[in-house]
Amino acid sequence: MDDGSFLFLLGLAIATPSGAAVAETQRVISPEAIFYRCFVDKYQVTTGSCKLLEDCPATSRHPIPMNCYFKNSKQYVWCPTPVTRTRVKGCDYARTRPSVSDGTPTEYREFPFMVALGWRSSFDESIHYRCGGSLIASKFVLTAAHCIDFGGQVPVTVRLGGDNLTMGMGVDNQIRRIFMHPAYDEKTAYNDIALLELEMDAPPSLVPVCLWQHAKLAEKELTAVGYGQISFTGLSSSQLLKVDLQHISDDLCQDYYTRELLAEGLAASQLCAGDTKGKGDTCQGDSGGPLLMRSDLTWYVVGVTSLGHGCATGPPSIYTRVSSHLDWIESVVWPEPEVQIVDSHFDPSIFF
Repeated sequence: MDDGSFLFLLGLAIATPSGAAVAETQRVISPEAIFYRCFVDKYQVTTGSCKLLEDCPATSRHPIPMNCYFKNSKQYVWCPTPVTRTRVKGCDYARTRPSVSDGTPTEYREFPFMVALGWRSSFDESIHYRCGGSLIASKFVLTAAHCIDFGGQVPVTVRLGGDNLTMGMGVDNQIRRIFMHPAYDEKTAYNDIALLELEMDAPPSLVPVCLWQHAKLAEKELTAVGYGQISFTGLSSSQLLKVDLQHISDDLCQDYYTRELLAEGLAASQLCAGDTKGKGDTCQGDSGGPLLMRSDLTWYVVGVTSLGHGCATGPPSIYTRVSSHLDWIESVVWPEPEVQIVDSHFDPSIFF
């Protein structure tokens, strides 16, 4: 754990035998912080509290724990709150039916969680759809961070479940709030992920998609869905399209992306997918849409369409890996209630 990432920490000055004051290497939490759950990372996502050393399993992974205080000869350490993914693990909807560039039209409501992001025209009240997204909860849409700003304008509405954007299909919903990943930098492609909170719940018939929670994929065969251009610099598709892709290894994918395109190389929080035949791919306008994997008859979103090298020209495209951002997603979509931690036996004198 990085010292610089902890909040509410104080350095403690102690006197040496010569009388000089020096800063002790250990740190002590201020008394006020002990009663409350506090954040332990710079993005204020991971929470923690003071616990007995033997009651904190995380110390097995951190051999030098951060001390809170000592009481009755017992050591209390700063312990991260255990990660529980009840919402993700409990996902059992988005069942598939047995069964984009070079894409094929989807069936009616084949992907009921598919979302189109809309921008209001500066000339009239019409809506232009420029990015995709995935419904992951009744009021939340997962998309790409680079989709949030087009010419200084943010999306204002989404269309849910619209298999064809020009036929009045689907349900429109206004965007209430936008959450950009705190580590996203528009100059790079890293952490290219964002969340949209909607004004109203989605209809029950438009079920959310499940989030894949493991770094390793269960299947190599993947599916991308979108309304993007059917060829590079070509026309966008009003009809929702799907294309079959394959997961491409990081080593093979990295060969296509120089440091000029990815300053720090392919990150662990990214994954690649492409068509080994060089026909299918995602393209402009598909950004923010889901890269899907079907496992045990359930659709899981494993990636968010982020960037590519042309469209179906050979290089695989890069997607933001969803499993790498689950902590942040859950902190926004399913935040835990604030819990006050009170130690009825707390003695303030232990700090002095």
